[in-house]
Amino acid sequence: MSDLVTAIPTVRESVTAILRLRVVKPEAVKKGKARPATIGAALAGSAFCVAADRYLVTAFHILNDGKAREARDKFYAFVVPQNGDDAFHFPIVSFPVERPDLDIAILEVGPCATAGVHVPAIPVSFGVQADGTRVVTLGFPAPEIAGINVDPQGNYLGGQFFLKSHANEGIVSAEYDIGGMQVYELNVGWHHGESGGPIVTLTDRPLAFSLMQHYRNVKSPHGVVAGPHRGCALSMLRQELTALGVQQAIGV
Repeated sequence: MSDLVTAIPTVRESVTAILRLRVVKPEAVKKGKARPATIGAALAGSAFCVAADRYLVTAFHILNDGKAREARDKFYAFVVPQNGDDAFHFPIVSFPVERPDLDIAILEVGPCATAGVHVPAIPVSFGVQADGTRVVTLGFPAPEIAGINVDPQGNYLGGQFFLKSHANEGIVSAEYDIGGMQVYELNVGWHHGESGGPIVTLTDRPLAFSLMQHYRNVKSPHGVVAGPHRGCALSMLRQELTALGVQQAIGV
């Protein structure tokens, strides 16, 4: 059985924050004067690597608040190795899988803008995790963005924001099928921006088996409130992951 001191640094290296850049107002010329484009920026969620330096898994809803992705939006994945002083970014170059029905997307990253920086893969499990299984979650709470620099084409050049990942631990509180979807509930909460981060077994070899997505609504005397947090099993995406070369870890 792995301990938290070992598991968290291992998982942290494979988790990224996702930045979305959107042209709110395009560049224009008025009365002979050029007006630069207005760019909207949001650190909308987290993701985790399942094929080193290539594929990330995240929650579909972070791409455009649950709606279909805007084709002109640009996305970047950020790593902050061991929550150190430096953040490094990778461009998102394609979206090989987008499954709004499962609230899961797979993103393809290009090479890091900084030579020699890599994002390792975390092994995955498609097996059913029993109630009581000890788990770790890890994601990037969304920071306030003080400033973003982009070029005339809207490509990221730099920014000012406090970006640090956050870990939590707990258990699988419930596992069940809903409408043909395998779902896990956890006794773990998370912050805005952590959606898309991995839910990982606390075993000798940590394995990602689900991702942080949403919560179940619960009726209370004061109205409907946020209930147990939950995520869809990665086994629901087994065919797509396998087609991309992502295999279940051996021996699980």
